[in-house]
Amino acid sequence: MPQMIIANRLDDGLTVFLADGRSWVENIDDGVLIEAEADKDRLLSQAKTDEQNCRVIDPYLIDVTSDDGRLRPAVYREEIRAFGPSFRTDLLAAAPGE
Repeated sequence: MPQMIIANRLDDGLTVFLADGRSWVENIDDGVLIEAEADKDRLLSQAKTDEQNCRVIDPYLIDVTSDDGRLRPAVYREEIRAFGPSFRTDLLAAAPGE
């Protein structure tokens, strides 16, 4: 199964994905898709170096699938990290008096 590297950017806490050129992107579709074992080790090592240099925190590999041409994490926890809450925040009622 193809994989990607996910982490949190250290300066703002946002979920990010490793992209080509050792950059980190917020959109999963812009991240690098990893299919070869040798690439997994090499790219994870680069991500760990970025962690040591305080660019990201806790980089690790996640399994991904393709759904109608878009990448999606294979595990629900990672889907929430990639796409946000599993409920519609636009439906939240304002508290009384607000």
